[in-house]
Amino acid sequence: MSDFQFGSVFVHVKDVNKAANWYANLLGKPQPQPTSGPVQFMETADGRGLVIDDNRNNASGIRPAFMLETTDVGLAYKKVREQGGTIVRELEKDEAVAFFNFEDPDGNIVMVCERRT
Repeated sequence: MSDFQFGSVFVHVKDVNKAANWYANLLGKPQPQPTSGPVQFMETADGRGLVIDDNRNNASGIRPAFMLETTDVGLAYKKVREQGGTIVRELEKDEAVAFFNFEDPDGNIVMVCERRT
Protein backbone atom coordinates (compact mmCIF):
# COMPACT_ATOMS: atom_id res chain seq x y z
CA MET A 1 0.00 0.00 0.00
CA SER A 2 1.32 3.44 -0.86
CA ASP A 3 1.81 5.92 1.94
CA PHE A 4 0.14 9.13 0.83
CA GLN A 5 0.68 12.26 2.88
CA PHE A 6 -0.71 15.71 2.25
CA GLY A 7 1.96 17.85 0.67
CA SER A 8 1.59 21.27 -0.83
CA VAL A 9 -1.29 23.40 -2.05
CA PHE A 10 -1.23 24.89 -5.54
CA VAL A 11 -1.89 28.56 -6.14
CA HIS A 12 -2.51 29.23 -9.85
CA VAL A 13 -1.32 32.67 -10.89
CA LYS A 14 -0.66 34.89 -13.90
CA ASP A 15 2.75 36.20 -12.77
CA VAL A 16 4.72 33.75 -10.64
CA ASN A 17 7.25 36.29 -9.30
CA LYS A 18 4.67 38.94 -8.44
CA ALA A 19 2.50 36.35 -6.68
CA ALA A 20 5.48 34.85 -4.82
CA ASN A 21 6.40 38.30 -3.50
CA TRP A 22 2.80 38.93 -2.44
CA TYR A 23 2.55 35.63 -0.56
CA ALA A 24 5.99 36.13 1.00
CA ASN A 25 4.81 39.47 2.41
CA LEU A 26 1.53 37.95 3.61
CA LEU A 27 3.27 35.04 5.35
CA GLY A 28 6.21 37.04 6.72
CA LYS A 29 8.74 35.16 4.58
CA PRO A 30 11.85 36.56 2.88
CA GLN A 31 11.36 37.75 -0.69
CA PRO A 32 12.12 34.85 -3.04
CA GLN A 33 14.71 35.06 -5.78
CA PRO A 34 13.05 35.89 -9.11
CA THR A 35 12.69 32.98 -11.49
CA SER A 36 12.15 32.60 -15.22
CA GLY A 37 10.51 29.25 -14.54
CA PRO A 38 6.84 28.42 -14.13
CA VAL A 39 6.92 27.67 -10.39
CA GLN A 40 7.96 29.23 -7.10
CA PHE A 41 7.83 27.10 -3.95
CA MET A 42 7.29 28.58 -0.51
CA GLU A 43 7.71 26.24 2.46
CA THR A 44 5.51 26.62 5.52
CA ALA A 45 6.55 26.00 9.12
CA ASP A 46 5.25 22.42 9.06
CA GLY A 47 7.27 21.49 5.95
CA ARG A 48 4.38 21.72 3.54
CA GLY A 49 4.08 24.65 1.25
CA LEU A 50 2.60 26.68 -1.53
CA VAL A 51 3.38 25.80 -5.11
CA ILE A 52 2.88 29.09 -6.94
CA ASP A 53 2.36 27.99 -10.54
CA ASP A 54 1.77 30.02 -13.72
CA ASN A 55 0.68 26.80 -15.49
CA ARG A 56 2.79 27.23 -18.61
CA ASN A 57 3.84 23.56 -18.33
CA ASN A 58 0.28 22.30 -17.79
CA ALA A 59 -2.20 21.29 -20.45
CA SER A 60 -5.31 23.43 -20.64
CA GLY A 61 -7.66 22.62 -17.77
CA ILE A 62 -5.05 20.70 -15.76
CA ARG A 63 -4.75 22.74 -12.57
CA PRO A 64 -3.98 20.56 -9.53
CA ALA A 65 -5.57 21.78 -6.30
CA PHE A 66 -3.06 20.08 -4.02
CA MET A 67 -0.25 17.55 -3.92
CA LEU A 68 -0.14 14.17 -2.25
CA GLU A 69 3.39 13.05 -1.46
CA THR A 70 4.49 9.43 -1.58
CA THR A 71 7.68 7.41 -1.27
CA ASP A 72 6.61 5.01 -4.07
CA VAL A 73 5.11 6.83 -7.05
CA GLY A 74 4.70 3.62 -9.04
CA LEU A 75 2.60 2.02 -6.34
CA ALA A 76 0.65 5.25 -5.89
CA TYR A 77 -0.08 5.35 -9.64
CA LYS A 78 -1.39 1.79 -9.49
CA LYS A 79 -3.54 2.53 -6.45
CA VAL A 80 -5.09 5.65 -8.04
CA ARG A 81 -5.97 3.62 -11.15
CA GLU A 82 -7.46 0.81 -9.02
CA GLN A 83 -9.58 3.38 -7.14
CA GLY A 84 -11.01 4.67 -10.42
CA GLY A 85 -8.95 7.85 -10.70
CA THR A 86 -8.42 9.09 -14.25
CA ILE A 87 -4.80 9.85 -15.10
CA VAL A 88 -4.72 13.29 -16.78
CA ARG A 89 -0.92 13.72 -16.87
CA GLU A 90 1.12 10.56 -17.18
CA LEU A 91 3.94 9.65 -14.83
CA GLU A 92 7.03 11.79 -15.41
CA LYS A 93 10.41 11.28 -13.77
CA ASP A 94 13.60 13.28 -13.52
CA GLU A 95 16.50 13.33 -11.09
CA ALA A 96 14.63 15.37 -8.46
CA VAL A 97 11.00 14.21 -8.64
CA ALA A 98 8.57 11.74 -10.14
CA PHE A 99 4.93 12.80 -10.46
CA PHE A 100 1.60 12.39 -12.19
CA ASN A 101 -1.79 14.12 -12.10
CA PHE A 102 -5.15 12.45 -11.75
CA GLU A 103 -8.80 13.44 -11.68
CA ASP A 104 -10.96 12.11 -8.87
CA PRO A 105 -14.59 11.02 -9.48
CA ASP A 106 -15.78 14.61 -8.91
CA GLY A 107 -13.35 16.16 -11.38
CA ASN A 108 -10.80 17.50 -8.88
CA ILE A 109 -7.23 17.44 -10.18
CA VAL A 110 -4.57 16.17 -7.77
CA MET A 111 -0.81 15.78 -8.22
CA VAL A 112 1.06 12.84 -6.69
CA CYS A 113 4.77 13.44 -6.19
CA GLU A 114 7.78 11.46 -5.00
CA ARG A 115 10.86 13.46 -4.09
CA ARG A 116 13.91 11.64 -5.41
CA THR A 117 16.70 13.72 -3.86
